[in-house]
Amino acid sequence: MTHLTLFRGLVASLSFLVLTGCGFQPMYADPGTVAALRNFQIETPGNDRVDQLLGEALRDQFGSPTAGGRYRLVAESDISSTGLGIGADDIATRMALIMRVDFTVVDTQSGNLVLTDFVRSEASYDLPAQPYAAESARRDAEERAARDAAQRISARIARQTRRAATP
Repeated sequence: MTHLTLFRGLVASLSFLVLTGCGFQPMYADPGTVAALRNFQIETPGNDRVDQLLGEALRDQFGSPTAGGRYRLVAESDISSTGLGIGADDIATRMALIMRVDFTVVDTQSGNLVLTDFVRSEASYDLPAQPYAAESARRDAEERAARDAAQRISARIARQTRRAATP
């Protein structure tokens, strides 16, 4: 065994000991956090396709929602697009779709506002010359932005839930 191999083994062992002592615990490892996330009613009041996508993504993130759950999550989205890549003919060839979701969490038993926050999600897409391909690319970007926003919202709520449960 060479000195380099011995040194690498020693460093790996020490790193493991340091990381185990820092108290790191995955967010979803706590069964209480997972149970709390399943206790949400999800509402996306808009009628646009993006609102429906956001609602589906939130339901996927929070698991099967409990009917009459203790908390109500209301998420309202606003979406915009901006050109990123401008060609020599002064026409955008790449777009950035920006989604902002304002959300509130209300305790349905007490009526108290638990959390008000927002998340911002961005998805870019190429803008081909063919109209069908351009629309397909935009729809794909909307789906990616909605999934990303739902993940960000669930992470913030899970973090808030863990903070509230920690004495």
